[in-house]
Amino acid sequence: MREQLVAWAGDCRVRGEVELEEGRLSDQINQGDLLTFRAATLESLDDGHEVVLDELEVERRDLHLVEVVGRQGDPTRRLRTIQELVELELGPFSVTGHLHRSPSAQPMAALTRWTRFVPVTDAEVRVAGRGGDPLRMDVVLINRERVAKSRPLSAIPVEPEQLWTPPAPRGDVVD
Repeated sequence: MREQLVAWAGDCRVRGEVELEEGRLSDQINQGDLLTFRAATLESLDDGHEVVLDELEVERRDLHLVEVVGRQGDPTRRLRTIQELVELELGPFSVTGHLHRSPSAQPMAALTRWTRFVPVTDAEVRVAGRGGDPLRMDVVLINRERVAKSRPLSAIPVEPEQLWTPPAPRGDVVD
């Protein structure tokens, strides 16, 4: 089934129809090396001019961001995660939002352990050189190989059962 998709490379935004199957968009994008856009429009980030093409193949590694609209994936595959508020810089883009990791994973693990495109939720995207309000997206996939800088913006949440409590003093301890 063809769906409208918007992706961002370092110098342009690409819009068009892409053949997608059911399931999570991130899984499909991480599987192939090429995305084929039909009825594609490329919009320059520098001056806004547009080029329209019947078909355009884009190498996955050339993309920085992919917008996710309306797709939630299979609810039975969801795992409990901890959200980490972060700021990421990828080429001309600054993304602020939540990375997700399993409770047992190290902080910022999504940038080292997952596949190439990683979801960021409740995202605000700013494009260098463009003023105005940031673009707000429920979910954006970021190409972790394009991340030049990453910065946590909040303390890492700690589950209450993970807190350490010192043992009670024993009567036979001598100072």
